[in-house]
Amino acid sequence: LALDPGAVLAVPPGATPSPAAAPAPAATGRRVVRSLRQLGLTGPMQLRGVSPLQGVQFGIRADEVVTEARLVISGAASPALVPELSQLTVTLNDQLLGVVQPDPRRPAFGPLEFPISPAFFTEMNRLNFAFSGRYPAECIDPLSDLLWMTVAETSSVQMVLERLPLPPDLARLPEPFFDPRELRQTLVLPFILPEAPGNELLRGAAVAASWFAVQAEYRGARFPVSASLPETGHAVVLATPQDLPAGLELPPVNGPTVAVVPNPRDPASVLLLLSGRNPAEVATAAMSLALAPQLLSGTSATVAAPRPPQRRPYEAPRWLPHDRPVSLGELVERSELQVTGYAPAPVTVPLRTAPDLTTWRGHGFPLNIGFRAPPGPILDVEVSRLDISVSGSFLRAVPLRERETWPWSWVVRQFGIEQLPRETSAVVPPWLVSGRNELQLRFDMRPMHRGDCVSVPVDVQAAIDPGSTIDISRAHRFAMLPNLAFFASAGFPYTRMADLSETAVVLPDRPGAVEVSAFLGLVGGLSAMVGVPATGLTVVRPAQVQQAGDRDLIVIGTLGRQPALSALLREAPLSIDEAGRLSMTLPQRLDGFARLVWDGPPPEERVRAAAALAAPAEGLGFIAAAQSPLRPGRSVVAVAAPTPAALEAVAEALRDPARIPRFQGDLVLLTGSGLEAFRTAPSYAVGSLPFWMWPNHYLGAQPWALLLMMLGASLLIGLPALAYLRRRAVRRLRGRAS
Repeated sequence: LALDPGAVLAVPPGATPSPAAAPAPAATGRRVVRSLRQLGLTGPMQLRGVSPLQGVQFGIRADEVVTEARLVISGAASPALVPELSQLTVTLNDQLLGVVQPDPRRPAFGPLEFPISPAFFTEMNRLNFAFSGRYPAECIDPLSDLLWMTVAETSSVQMVLERLPLPPDLARLPEPFFDPRELRQTLVLPFILPEAPGNELLRGAAVAASWFAVQAEYRGARFPVSASLPETGHAVVLATPQDLPAGLELPPVNGPTVAVVPNPRDPASVLLLLSGRNPAEVATAAMSLALAPQLLSGTSATVAAPRPPQRRPYEAPRWLPHDRPVSLGELVERSELQVTGYAPAPVTVPLRTAPDLTTWRGHGFPLNIGFRAPPGPILDVEVSRLDISVSGSFLRAVPLRERETWPWSWVVRQFGIEQLPRETSAVVPPWLVSGRNELQLRFDMRPMHRGDCVSVPVDVQAAIDPGSTIDISRAHRFAMLPNLAFFASAGFPYTRMADLSETAVVLPDRPGAVEVSAFLGLVGGLSAMVGVPATGLTVVRPAQVQQAGDRDLIVIGTLGRQPALSALLREAPLSIDEAGRLSMTLPQRLDGFARLVWDGPPPEERVRAAAALAAPAEGLGFIAAAQSPLRPGRSVVAVAAPTPAALEAVAEALRDPARIPRFQGDLVLLTGSGLEAFRTAPSYAVGSLPFWMWPNHYLGAQPWALLLMMLGASLLIGLPALAYLRRRAVRRLRGRAS
């Protein structure tokens, strides 16, 4: 990369810019390159006259320190800017890095390189870009399209990080295995398990993995599984003294033990050891880690079996309360409800809940919002507005203040009513609340025209009242399954109990590393949705399925190693032969007529699925859902593939937020061309509805039944009326004849 001669670069005193192509000095630390896209940008950073200050935030791990860093940026500037009076100022934690001045002859600039002093870095860092611009005119309009600069999302922060030796201490958990300062990085934490782990050892691994996934939250988590210690890096080890991995030695264990020990293969890394005299004690150590980590300290602790809290349905901490209105101040910090600037980023509030919400005739959920914004002398309140959306779906726009007429305008000025929060309301349709949703409140403000050559305030502020509420308490809990959209977006129906106490996972008798890794990742993903570790989970093998008949089941495995697949999916038209080949039962001739009376899968969907399964495809993985054959109303979801590589690809698809909307129906096939969804299995109901809502539910999905009922009602009313009118006509004619 070379310095673009079309841009003028200024740097702090004592620092000199160097071409981006200059070789970096040799360093022994870890070299990291983070683009602005990786730090949170979704596209080029747009700096305008009304939004002159923007930035990104990133953290540095507690066990690392920056020894060398530089910033490489590219972008463009408006050709109308006056170079002597316009600039882009770059700062890190309010420390000046440099200034870019535009050149009208070359609007694009960069890549430009700024050296960064390591002393500027802290645990949490803010990289800001401040734009100041003027164009050749006597008076400047901050809304003018001539005032702009952009910073490319490919611009990057390049750092050399050295490891800091920190003393091992359980009180630091979840560090160093997970560091919350890594705001955008997916957690990748290896798990070390014996070759043939038993049910209790697998359950303990799932509890520990789910606890780490809850800490990682939105970042996501992956848990590679191995039987040997990693060459470098941290890891979690679950083992008894009899099956410790090679190279790891421990003193005698006297009970469930949680310990932090050095990694024999990498002195700079540590291992989190969950151990005990038998697998049950290992699971107890994992439960203690998940339920009472604040009680752990030192390098080793012998723990007792904790008592898990009693959970109620739909009680997940990260879900909206279902029995009362909830204020937005309970869902996010109050500082996140305040914005600065005329066109700030939207205020985002998570709206997470189970997707089985049902209301009468699709009535939505009331949303009451209070907000504050600068008064009329600063903003043109008649054109400035607040836009309300849910997950990108626009609901309504609210003007910051309606036009006021005399004498009300005089009363407002005299008594300061303008300072009171403005209130508005909206209705969130139930189909927009599907699990992972966000309420987006965007202020779009315009400055008041105060005359020619009169300055306009820049640091205007607006805020959403923390007392604003949303209420889902009047909804009923009822859903028709199978529906993989519910599973992929909210883990439903398994997350109905936040600790997964009504869930059992069926694993092969001798699961491979990829199968166990997919199991840990899936359970961790479910726990991250609700914010509670999977302390109530049960692990069974194919021969033990009957013991978990009263639970919702998740079946994981490759086709040749998981005999429970064909038995548990017998309620679905998908079949698996002894050779591990998939096929689809074709619909019968009368299936199409049955749909006129009762909702069911379209026959053409089965035909389409059968054609997709018959076509040769490399690495055909699938996710299928059906009603459990062991108990009505319970669910089965199967995650399977013919090879471990294909199974890993299916698990990765479930972790990818961009592909979550592709999961629909009851069967999703993953091939080299992507995901394809089908609806093939018969439906079943979970939850309950009051009797007066059943006609609304049944007739809403059966327009033919509604038409037949209307026709029947017409006949019931019309035929007696016709007979009555005929008799009356006969009597009238007889009277005339006489």
